[in-house]
Amino acid sequence: MSLKSLYKKNEWPNNSISPVLLFIDDLSNLWIDINEDGEIQPEEDWGFAGFSTKGVFKFLEKEILSDYPEVKVTFFVPAGPREPIIKNSKIKRIALPINYNTKSKYFFKQINDNQKYEIAYHGTTHGVAGFNSSNFKQEWETFKSLNHAKETIKLGKEIFKQTIGEYPKGGKYCGYKSNKYSDDSIDQSSFLWWCRYCQNDAVERKILDPFKTGIDSNPFSAYMPKIFGNNKVIDIPCTLNSVGYLNFYSKIRNKLIVDFIKKFINIFLKMRLKRKLLFLLKHNLVISIQEHISPSREDLKRQTPNIFDDKYLLKETFAFLKNFNVWFCTGTELANWIKDKKFK
Repeated sequence: MSLKSLYKKNEWPNNSISPVLLFIDDLSNLWIDINEDGEIQPEEDWGFAGFSTKGVFKFLEKEILSDYPEVKVTFFVPAGPREPIIKNSKIKRIALPINYNTKSKYFFKQINDNQKYEIAYHGTTHGVAGFNSSNFKQEWETFKSLNHAKETIKLGKEIFKQTIGEYPKGGKYCGYKSNKYSDDSIDQSSFLWWCRYCQNDAVERKILDPFKTGIDSNPFSAYMPKIFGNNKVIDIPCTLNSVGYLNFYSKIRNKLIVDFIKKFINIFLKMRLKRKLLFLLKHNLVISIQEHISPSREDLKRQTPNIFDDKYLLKETFAFLKNFNVWFCTGTELANWIKDKKFK
């Protein structure tokens, strides 16, 4: 079911032309000691350090969000210990459930209680590790039955309740991967909204996958929220990935070459980003920006996109959007507005 009738000019709250959301995966109770020095660094942290000045959350607030207080963030959070990318990694890691102790519960609850933020459901473990990164199975790919999926979700939701005092209202498929049981498992688990698909450039590149990007080939409606399931779960797509192209030069050792490539690519990325933003704004579509909280992985590959590599592009994006009347919101705020507008 499409919500196309909602997307007329000045139809969004306060006559804004587009809603803007910052989606960040996977804030979790995890630390990966990439430097093997026993000291937490912001780029190694996924949330384990809490509000420490050495943690990733303080980096995000100080280095990116401090100049843009209007920006709101939806953090996608695995409830249990986040599974490693690969089995038997020699890299030291600490992975714990979000309700592990008073400190971790305080951290996640304080974030969720802040009107600028919310935490949303992102599985229990995120998936199952393989012997290499290509063998990693995303969580909703692993469910063998609808009941299996629902029972796992129920477990994860209870961990959320113990941590933040309420059940999560929304969530996202891990890696945008799902199977034939996935949508029914969400529909039957009392979620208000869900992020099923990554629509970033999927239409332009003609890549349509019913379990990853969806099958909407319309260049406008693909960037609109939809509704699925008997309980009318509101489906909010990811529509913008600010980088995602920088991983290929991470193994180049010559700094001069790397700096040259970065300079050239950043010019291209800025042009591409501005063109995409103008398209979404012109047609009053949803601007939902995908990021990862950390670049660190157990296989030593750099996770992209991430808030460290994208720091300046994110700030340029927010500075650019300040020139327009946009609505900065969380996933739940957007879903509640759609629900009230459509079903009141």
